[in-house]
Amino acid sequence: MKNSNSYVSLSGEGKKLNILGHTAYLKLQRPASKGQYYIMEVHTPPGLGIPPHMHDREEEMIYIIEGKYAITIGDQLYELNTGDHIFFPKHIPHAFQNVGDTTGRTLWTIVPGSNFEDFFEDLNELSTSPNPPMDKIISTFGQYGMQITVQPPM
Repeated sequence: MKNSNSYVSLSGEGKKLNILGHTAYLKLQRPASKGQYYIMEVHTPPGLGIPPHMHDREEEMIYIIEGKYAITIGDQLYELNTGDHIFFPKHIPHAFQNVGDTTGRTLWTIVPGSNFEDFFEDLNELSTSPNPPMDKIISTFGQYGMQITVQPPM
């Protein structure tokens, strides 16, 4: 919902994407923020995560709406729960995994956000196949200034 320079995203609204098994609901995209921010709610099934990687351009802030996550920032491992907040600075390897027994929900803010819209659209396309090839995932990360720092087991 828009009104001049404001933007409202109601519960249940937002474009839905499959990001390598995570369900993302886009809350604030490039047109509304002029590329300054990208905000999405992500639902992560138990056991699923994102491999260690780092960004050349963006910083990420993640608020845990509900769930239990193992978070790695650099060489530090944290266990975070509902209500906790994470900041992933650019140029620092980071990863996360839902270590709870239920689907977790997180709210992500990416700054700047202009790069992420196309990145997640491309990952959504890769996710249409049941097991996207790791080399394609690594290549997609690379196209958007991100590097997977440890290749997960195949």
